[in-house]
Amino acid sequence: MSNEINPAIVDIRTRDRNLAKGLGTTAEVAKLLASLPDAEDNAETITLPQPALGGRED
Repeated sequence: MSNEINPAIVDIRTRDRNLAKGLGTTAEVAKLLASLPDAEDNAETITLPQPALGGRED
């Protein structure tokens, strides 16, 4: 395994499968996630209706 983990391996949609295949380790995933910059100051909160979660909003 190389020194740098492929970010595609930690994709939340496929992470468990990739780890099960031995394409990375949970320690490598944690290290990569910890190295990501904090972009909270660039975020904007938006509210979208979620009828499937709480009924209709008329």
